Amino acid sequence: MIILANIAQKSQSTSFLEMAFQLIFLIFVFVVVIFLAYYSTKFIAGAKIKNMSKLNMKVIETISIGFHHIHIIQVNKQYFLISSSKEGIRMLSEINGDDLIINDNNNINQLPFEKQLKQYINNIKSKDKKGGKYEE
Repeated sequence: MIILANIAQKSQSTSFLEMAFQLIFLIFVFVVVIFLAYYSTKFIAGAKIKNMSKLNMKVIETISIGFHHIHIIQVNKQYFLISSSKEGIRMLSEINGDDLIINDNNNINQLPFEKQLKQYINNIKSKDKKGGKYEE
């Protein structure tokens, strides 16, 4: 902001070369900020994923109903049905693990973001070619 204020305060006698250098400097600062934001976000996400991969607890499935969420969680060999909302977390019941259908390949978080984005773009492209509605 200080640089932009200085640019605005300068008289019109500034040379074209000086303005060009200022523009190049601002573009460079912008690129550096975007670069730092990208890598810091990637670092934070990696740390969160590493922190979430615990051995004794695992979220099996989650469904959202309005502002409420219902989760099936596994703690060691026991399964629990819990609800969470802004009011708090409540255990609804304990579930027999034999009654559950657990599909580890159905977890969308296992796909890297790049692959998810490519699938989405391919679906959009196929929609444009067919002229129909988008289907996931």
